[in-house]
Amino acid sequence: MIDRVKRLETLFLEEINTLITKLTANGNLGGIVTITAVHVAKDLATAKVYYSVFGSPQDRQKTQEAFSLLRKEIGAQLRGRLHLKRIPSFTFEYDDTPEKAARVESIFQIIDKEKHDGK
Repeated sequence: MIDRVKRLETLFLEEINTLITKLTANGNLGGIVTITAVHVAKDLATAKVYYSVFGSPQDRQKTQEAFSLLRKEIGAQLRGRLHLKRIPSFTFEYDDTPEKAARVESIFQIIDKEKHDGK
């Protein structure tokens, strides 16, 4: 069962990224949107889709609002594209990992600069 869940997560990640590319081209989403992960529940009834937005805070807000409105439509499109008995109910959650990684990287750069300036 775990292998099936992992395969479904990979499949949904790819398919949702394809749909997101189309939505971004239509201007429905703000900034550059990337689906970072999909986690499907063991009962296959629900799935959390994690995304990041490269853009302004307004782009992030616009994207969150769009996902709230489009989540059922995305599920319906996946139902038509995929031949699965059950498509989970999707929820979209913002993934701030890229922002945290950039912050850590900038701290390392400051430390490295101070280290070189101190010598």
